[in-house]
Amino acid sequence: MTVRHFTEADIPIRTELLRENKYQTNLNDFAMSADDRALADGMQHTIDAQHHVKRLFTMCGSKGQVVGFSWITSIDWRSQACELSFAVLPRYRSGFGFKAVEAAHEYLREQLHMDVIINQVLSHNTMMLSAAELEANAQVRSEFDSYTVGQWRTACYWTVTRDEVRDRKQREMARRQEIADRVRAGVRELS
Repeated sequence: MTVRHFTEADIPIRTELLRENKYQTNLNDFAMSADDRALADGMQHTIDAQHHVKRLFTMCGSKGQVVGFSWITSIDWRSQACELSFAVLPRYRSGFGFKAVEAAHEYLREQLHMDVIINQVLSHNTMMLSAAELEANAQVRSEFDSYTVGQWRTACYWTVTRDEVRDRKQREMARRQEIADRVRAGVRELS
């Protein structure tokens, strides 16, 4: 999975995604009130003039195919903090969704040196996390946060710091090492 800057060539793909029913229900339905030209103009304006407050990225699979998009807002360069949003194309959600989010977090840390990344997911959006996982992650619940598809939605917010990512990676490596050691011990017993 790779992350690259969003370009003009990506505008039609993202426009199609913005119009997708699950995207509108789970993230934002502003695309329903705008025509294609207005959406394209907004994305072009972000590319041309808004890098200091908002950045769009394209998530690509191993063969360079566009898998989805991520974007950061509420950028605080001095504090090295931002809010991360993402949307994965429908055909890649089950296979690439988690990897896309992981790649976006890695890019923000390593390339933009963000120390704190704020995540927001509407509480009914279980495309990537179960309702129980959302509740477990939520450090803040914001009732009436967003109005989509004719309903007020609750949002779950949580931060992920550089130290938390490092600790998670260390636990993951230790777990993999433990499994590898058990497999090696089992193989020795069989020999």
